[in-house]
Amino acid sequence: MRQASRVLLAFSVAISVAVAGAGCTSQRGGSAGGAAADGSTASHLTGPPVNLGFVTVENSTLGSYPETRRAAQAAVDHANGALGGVGGRPLRLITCATDGSPESSQNCANRLVAQKPVAVVGGVDFGTQAAMPIYEAAHIPYVTGSPQLSGELDSKNAFGLSGGSVAELLGITSYLTETKHIRSAHALYVDLPGLLTAAIQGSRNILRKKGVTDVRLIAEKADAADFAPALTQAAAGNPDAIIVVFQAAACARIVQAAAALNVRSDIYLVGACATPAVPRAAGGKTQNLYFASSYLPVGPSGGDADVAAFRKAVPDADRTSASQGAFSTVLNLRTLLAKMPQPSADGLLTALRATHDEPNVMAHPYTCDGKQITIFPALCNTAVRLLRWQDNAFTDVTGTWQDGRQLISLIN
Repeated sequence: MRQASRVLLAFSVAISVAVAGAGCTSQRGGSAGGAAADGSTASHLTGPPVNLGFVTVENSTLGSYPETRRAAQAAVDHANGALGGVGGRPLRLITCATDGSPESSQNCANRLVAQKPVAVVGGVDFGTQAAMPIYEAAHIPYVTGSPQLSGELDSKNAFGLSGGSVAELLGITSYLTETKHIRSAHALYVDLPGLLTAAIQGSRNILRKKGVTDVRLIAEKADAADFAPALTQAAAGNPDAIIVVFQAAACARIVQAAAALNVRSDIYLVGACATPAVPRAAGGKTQNLYFASSYLPVGPSGGDADVAAFRKAVPDADRTSASQGAFSTVLNLRTLLAKMPQPSADGLLTALRATHDEPNVMAHPYTCDGKQITIFPALCNTAVRLLRWQDNAFTDVTGTWQDGRQLISLIN
């Protein structure tokens, strides 16, 4: 089991780096919420605000995720404007942007803890592990809808309300082997010698033990001038599935190349690529593109009031699995806080650890018992949805959740 833990940790770190994008320029913090998304100012709310911290990477060469901050603020505005805040008190978001380095994550943690939030919500932050001891010492829960790295996966104060990229790849593998019963799978992944290679080797072990006889691994640089040669290798022999592990910008170029090459194999991409820009890059040839996401698709209509609020407040270009995660997490925390006579960080920690099949906005219910994946006890939910792009929107493929956590025993 320790070996499986090491491989899975390498797997999670590698996938996170792979989907992050291609080093720190700006740091911002201390901003707070404004008008409600429905146009009101939530002036009917009284009493001291209930503070939520929020941290994400912005303006960094490692990646930039401002859409997660904007989505979190939209959720706060919706909570204050339409849901009565937290027991009649306004919810306030205090934000801090990191550059992806451990030092900037620690700096943000210290700044946010000083504001005495009841929780810190994580967007996407690659230095979180270095910040976790600060949150733990302050007894403040760190809650994220997009867990990626070790601190978010195993800290006693961390709660992942989705399973992130690890769960998405496990979900894809479960669907391909248990529903589609594939016999050939080729993986096209970003060339990160060592770490990602070990992770991909673990994936190959799972596929082979599930009866996939033809497994090929093709590595390519994230900034490759042309993805056609690597994609040609991945498509050789018309495999049942091509699994793509890259960041969104590269995914757009990959699906564009696949359309130009008339690749017929089904192509499966992780949630980081489930942004409108990726399928649109295929120029209409999207019939063989599939995306794993921890969140339900948001179409042009339908869904409950929370989905409608997300659709109204978050523009099309900002609708990613990470922005859905930020919006969802804020509203999930607001629900727990509203049940408390006196909202507090300690009370929220207790409430989170007591959850069982707790409703999860735009996602599968979550249970924070530390047992969903025992080697990653912070994960509260490992279910994912498979999506397709139809009629200019993401749509559900199966109508069911895919959960591949049982495959972990096969990773060695």
